Amino acid sequence: MLIACAAHAVDRVWVLTVEGEIGRGTVSYLRSGLAGAQEARAELVVVSLATPGGLLDAAFAARDLLLSTEIPTIAFVDREAISAGALIALACEEIVFAPGGVLGAATAFTFDAEGEYVEAPEKVQSAVRTLFRATAEARDRDPQVAEAMVDAEIEVPGLTAEGRLLTMTAQEAATWGYSDTQADSLAALLFDRGYPVEDAVFYESRLVDRVVETMTSSALAAVLLVVGLLGLIIEMMIPGFGVAGVVGALCLGAFFWSHFLVGLAGWESIAFLIGGLLAVVFEIFVFTAADFGFAGIVGFVLIGLGFYTSMVGPFTDRTAALQAIGIVSAGVVFSIVVAAILISKLPKSRLRLGGVILSSAIGGTAFDKKSGKTKASDWVGQRGVAATNLHPVGTGEFGDDRVDVVCKEGYLPKGTPLLVVKDEGYRKVVRRIKED
Repeated sequence: MLIACAAHAVDRVWVLTVEGEIGRGTVSYLRSGLAGAQEARAELVVVSLATPGGLLDAAFAARDLLLSTEIPTIAFVDREAISAGALIALACEEIVFAPGGVLGAATAFTFDAEGEYVEAPEKVQSAVRTLFRATAEARDRDPQVAEAMVDAEIEVPGLTAEGRLLTMTAQEAATWGYSDTQADSLAALLFDRGYPVEDAVFYESRLVDRVVETMTSSALAAVLLVVGLLGLIIEMMIPGFGVAGVVGALCLGAFFWSHFLVGLAGWESIAFLIGGLLAVVFEIFVFTAADFGFAGIVGFVLIGLGFYTSMVGPFTDRTAALQAIGIVSAGVVFSIVVAAILISKLPKSRLRLGGVILSSAIGGTAFDKKSGKTKASDWVGQRGVAATNLHPVGTGEFGDDRVDVVCKEGYLPKGTPLLVVKDEGYRKVVRRIKED
């Protein structure tokens, strides 16, 4: 919802609100809000914070957005900016506290193998400390204070003792350069900066941000992966591009779109996806899809890698990374197993006509009832046997000649008696000779 009473002043200041747990939808929200403020040529962006923290990878993505924007930013610590919220506050150019506001306590936590909530390993803690330090340095603040928010072993004389994780009050923050001023309320802050609250743009969370939050959850990611892969597998077994292919493509697109918005899907993920889709396209359009071939398997492996790299960022905790590996592996294996079952259950089905180009040629040109009589040829009427399995393309043996053939039935096993019904020059159209 956009609140505006004076059209000439409505774009001067934008207010973005981060409340509750920080998730991947928060990144989508901040990205769109900052982009809107940039497009409106806003003079100031205020990020109002009342959050206990949230996902590390989401906080780091939000940090990058705030550091890269050209618009002046102010973090308004309304009640608390803890953990991931503290990093977002540090990424803003100014920090303003409301009465009773607190900032800090940013130690990274994760779940262990028993499901217990424990501190993240030193490798993760080191990365978090470095990010906090770098963010403080970028905004000309004491980096040691920022590190003390992450590591209880860091002592800041006069502020915190060793063994005590740093959480600062408004007064402490002002003393150590982590608060530029205080304001009784957001309205008071805006008024002090010359922006009446009625002239501000209050940018609220959109439906798409909530959708992104849901679509980047592990459960829905697993559903999108399985449905997307199965859609492509079924499409390769059915001639023409139909519902299965559309659903599969939409699921893949939805997954990568949502993860790209939150900064998890990078160019390497897109490269894996494109490579996998190209391999699948070759399986559909060039090679026969009656038997699931090497190109299709490679394609799904690459798509699986694209899924995994899109679910795991550089600061994703170990538990989430292992969960992503499990989801992707289970999805790929399940899809391949289903494909194998479909192939074994439909050995002679007319659905197994091969690739789209192949089936189009058979169903459209070769067997078009309106095309009239076939051209007279010495080959028409000749009898032979299938020298290879035909599905539907293969090799037929006619006396001493071995030629490429395509069968009307869609699939015929090796050794089946054949009758040539049409001569296309480079290959012969055949059908099975039925026993009397």
